[in-house]
Amino acid sequence: MLSNGRNRVPIAATSNGIDIHMMEHGQSYVSRYPYEECQPSQFYVRLEDCLSEDLEIRERVLIVNEVFRQVIEQYVSHTPITFTGLFSKLDYIIKQRGIPAEQASLLHFTRKAMRSMGSEHEPSSTLLRKHLPQYVQATTMLIFSISGAAIPARLQAFFPRKAPTDRWKAYDLNLIRCIVRKWDGHIIEAEEEQHAQLLKICYDERNTFLTRNGEGDWSYLQQILSPGAQVHLVRVRMQDGLCMPELIIYEPDYLVNVTTVASCFETYAESPFVSIINRLKPQANTEHIHLGNLTGQFLDDTVHDRDIPFAQSMTRYFQMNALEMLACEGFQSQQQAEAFYEKARAQRANIRKLIGQDLRQSIARYDSAHVTLEPTFFSDMLGIQGRLDFLYRHKKQTIIIEQKSGKGDFVPPSSPSYDPEVPKPQEKHLVQLLLYRALLTYEFNLHSEELSHIMLLYSRYQQGLVSVGQMPALMLRAIRMRNLLAWCEIHHAQEGYAFLSTLSPEKLNRKQVGGILWNIYVRPELERLLLPIHQASPLERAYFLRFMQFLAQERLLSKVGSKTKEDAGFASKWLSSLEEKRAAGNIYEGLILDDFQQDDDGVTGLMARFPQQQSADTSNFRRGDIVLLYPYKEHTEPRVCAQMVIRGSIEDISTEGIRLTLRNGQTDPKVFAKGSHTYWAIEHDLYDSSIDNLYSGLHRFLCAPQERRSLLLSEREPVTDNSISLRGDYGAFNNLVIRCKQARELFLIIGPPGTGKTSFGMLNLVKEQLLEEDTHILLISYTNRAVDEMCGKLQEEGISFLRIGSPLSCSPLHREQLLSNKVAECKNAQQVRKIIMESRLFCGTTAALNSAPWLFALKHFHLAIVDEASQILEPHIIGLLSMQKQGRCSIDKVVLIGDHKQLPAVVQQSAEEAQVRDELLHAIGLTDCRLSLFERLLSRFRTPDGYDSRYVYMLTRQGRMHQEIASFPSQAFYAHKLLPVPLPHQTAGITASSSPNGIAQMLSTYRMAFVSSEPPSLSISPKTNAIEARMIAAIVYQAYLLCGEKFDVEQSIGVIVPYRNQISAIRNAIDQYGISPLHNISIDTVERFQGSQRDYIIYGFTIQHLWQLTFLSNNTFLEEGAWIDRKLNVAMTRARLQLTLVGNPDLLSHNVIFQQLMHYTRSQGSFLRVDTEQFCKGEFTLSQNTGQSSATTPTD
Repeated sequence: MLSNGRNRVPIAATSNGIDIHMMEHGQSYVSRYPYEECQPSQFYVRLEDCLSEDLEIRERVLIVNEVFRQVIEQYVSHTPITFTGLFSKLDYIIKQRGIPAEQASLLHFTRKAMRSMGSEHEPSSTLLRKHLPQYVQATTMLIFSISGAAIPARLQAFFPRKAPTDRWKAYDLNLIRCIVRKWDGHIIEAEEEQHAQLLKICYDERNTFLTRNGEGDWSYLQQILSPGAQVHLVRVRMQDGLCMPELIIYEPDYLVNVTTVASCFETYAESPFVSIINRLKPQANTEHIHLGNLTGQFLDDTVHDRDIPFAQSMTRYFQMNALEMLACEGFQSQQQAEAFYEKARAQRANIRKLIGQDLRQSIARYDSAHVTLEPTFFSDMLGIQGRLDFLYRHKKQTIIIEQKSGKGDFVPPSSPSYDPEVPKPQEKHLVQLLLYRALLTYEFNLHSEELSHIMLLYSRYQQGLVSVGQMPALMLRAIRMRNLLAWCEIHHAQEGYAFLSTLSPEKLNRKQVGGILWNIYVRPELERLLLPIHQASPLERAYFLRFMQFLAQERLLSKVGSKTKEDAGFASKWLSSLEEKRAAGNIYEGLILDDFQQDDDGVTGLMARFPQQQSADTSNFRRGDIVLLYPYKEHTEPRVCAQMVIRGSIEDISTEGIRLTLRNGQTDPKVFAKGSHTYWAIEHDLYDSSIDNLYSGLHRFLCAPQERRSLLLSEREPVTDNSISLRGDYGAFNNLVIRCKQARELFLIIGPPGTGKTSFGMLNLVKEQLLEEDTHILLISYTNRAVDEMCGKLQEEGISFLRIGSPLSCSPLHREQLLSNKVAECKNAQQVRKIIMESRLFCGTTAALNSAPWLFALKHFHLAIVDEASQILEPHIIGLLSMQKQGRCSIDKVVLIGDHKQLPAVVQQSAEEAQVRDELLHAIGLTDCRLSLFERLLSRFRTPDGYDSRYVYMLTRQGRMHQEIASFPSQAFYAHKLLPVPLPHQTAGITASSSPNGIAQMLSTYRMAFVSSEPPSLSISPKTNAIEARMIAAIVYQAYLLCGEKFDVEQSIGVIVPYRNQISAIRNAIDQYGISPLHNISIDTVERFQGSQRDYIIYGFTIQHLWQLTFLSNNTFLEEGAWIDRKLNVAMTRARLQLTLVGNPDLLSHNVIFQQLMHYTRSQGSFLRVDTEQFCKGEFTLSQNTGQSSATTPTD
């Protein structure tokens, strides 16, 4: 929380490391931690900037916006509560601090105004000028209410003389967002978002709109509501002072998948617990699943009017799903395959008749060009998301179809309604369709006459196209299940899953069913899932349950947002304003679609062009990202929840636009023709299924053999065999390879920057293993970039391999090695099996292997090498290491390669949220769920002298950096162990520059230099620093001149900054020099630069306020008395020949590590402090004795 700064213990740093001691009163101090929070006085000073008449009124309001939000975010960062949106955060502060109603109204007035900035509802300049005093007063009073710090007289003088009179406006009765205060069995009292007014919401039988005249029961809300919970009131009517909504949606920002809701309507229970159990199941790979997927392909072919022979369709499906089909037990005999083909052929015929003929005949002017296949939707109104199979919209006519390849509900043959060719819809399928209908009715505001058909397509039946009417009672049960699922997900993320320890099939059997189905099929399956949890040891169960909760919390934060990250969470797509999305680089807008790519699958790709040429650097999008594409009308704000959206992957980004590959091919470019004055927007996508696979991976761990479980939990030492010898010769790497080979189960390799952990470590281990007969190897990494790098090293050595994954996420250089491409020429399953069984080396990401574990049913691996292991969280790898084939572990030995002193995995949770409190887990080194398996095991192998050499090897010879660049990282982060190989460029002396330019002299004199920058006199955003941008551009220009003809845009120069906003400022400053090749040099954040290198690296710290040190050094930890700053380590170690650091030393000196860095450059004589204008012009000289610089006066 905000501090008045009085009770802080100052800490100093010395050149020998960190020396924590009390300093004399009044001296400057260094924070004990690598960062500190913003003080009230600093907020006031920043707020005073908006009083300057030299700024445009909009810029002044944006400064208020910055402070207003920063104060709120800093306050709530100390609470264990997760919030969705600024409304709930501000409301929490108001209640916690007891802020009076009049002030609270002013705060909410300001919040709404700030949210409108950058949107279509942004106030005019006249209104902004009129209300600026209210905004300043509200922000100032907020700081005062939290901290009690005296308000500066200058700010008080700016306050308005009277309160605004035009704040209150009617809210929209179509939708009201509220925060619950209290409730009983009849009335909910809640504050609405617009004006913080208290509403009374009737949810008993008096509200006939809500209960549909008694068909629905909402009493369950009494059990799940809590103070502070958010609810949506949908279509509200006011009667006698009471709100009468048609629907009440609990925690609407937590979107629940429609398929998940439907899956909870089981034969034995209608319960959210069914969803939890389903997540534990291994991914299904049955002939029924394949038949469903194949009939989806048949539906696509029919809609696209493709007359493809049946055999060709089967071949195409097999090629795309070769691993799954070969591993499926339902295809192991010729008889099984023939039965499958017969069922598929019959369903294909039914689809052609029902969709290709019957549907066309029943719809006037039907045109398949207006069909959208598998469109995605997100509804913040109803708190649901999903994907339709078929959507037809044309001239106020809407048809939705959901396809099912399985059976309808059971109808006794003796029943009068029994007809073997007419299915009775299953209840879960009806639930799915009714939620889609609710979406169109409430979110899209379609009237019943516009909903021509809501249909189920049971392709198993000749008369399987079933139109579904309104079923209000079942629809309300579906909404009830959605609300209960949201409550369960949020509750278990916060409280855990301890109930699984005692859960039984009988407790799950809410309907008390019996009979053959329950006793022979359902109950035994539930027992198989629950028994490993019940039989686990206390340590195994504690491990399983803690990571179950960790995954649930990650899912929650990925949906609703994290208090440790700005603009995080999927809900930011509707909670963040357009201005905030732009600032965060999370949206492309104003796009025009053209250059459609078409093949047999329809439109498979397109170009989304920018309205004008622009740099893509300010965006948070990269090649390979999964994204959402959706239209919006001119002069309106892009809104992802306003219509169906299309999923795709970014293939390329240029100054012209974005090349997209669609996840699902569309029938015709007409699907994208939305009329004149229509533009398109792109935002990031989120796949829930990737986390679902990790739940089943944790359950797989409990099912693994005891020897593997005890190994992974460090309950025993790994097996070694010192009698084993090498077969090959690897020179300086012989010691590494032999020690790794003698470790029979587990080995860890620490690979600091530039030590060749992939190019030499991984490669030599692979070469040695391949010398063993009949051996198979699996190479794993977290990112596709890292897997591509491994593939590149293998190709350079002429080692053959198969790449597991999608063409969308694989480098074009290695797509030929993709399994899907390798099997394209195969004529039959035997040929495909031959390719897989004879291949000795496979590569893939953790995500690809977790989502498609079929490989382990076919292959046994003697060795798995996991690169980037320090970036892989335990749940992402533990399931893969627990795979079994015929009761035996699918992987004999695992080698983990990583460096825990470089950037870790990206995690939504804070240190407090991820903390482990169970002493059983502490005993195995598990104290923080954000740490990797690599890091936990490394801690277990630590000895007084370093690490146990039987299990750990540290690479210490780096071949990237010049020794003078590597000196500080080696000293500060690696205890002086990081040494040069040495290669010629690492020991080369200085080549003096003949240029009179001071920057050229600096680059030619010092291998590492620190250049002091002055703070900007006035800055609109703390994330852009115009002074540093100019200085960095000047350095880049001089480095370019020094490179001469050897300049290579991919290798010569790189710039690293902490904020995306600064990238654009630097790019624009560089462009002023008019050197076109420089426009394309890499300027990026440190997170994006990990794994890369350049000859010249410039690292701009950018920060202008003390509180920004929090973000700048948020990946810092203490190891054996030394602070390890992972971000700084990665940034510095990207440079080969020269490293220049640019920052404000007065601010950076408040951080112990940065102070050590600056002290080091001073001791090397390479700390420069030059006037900005003179520096940019290069009008200074270097003093060789002191390393300081002096300005020169240019002659006429």
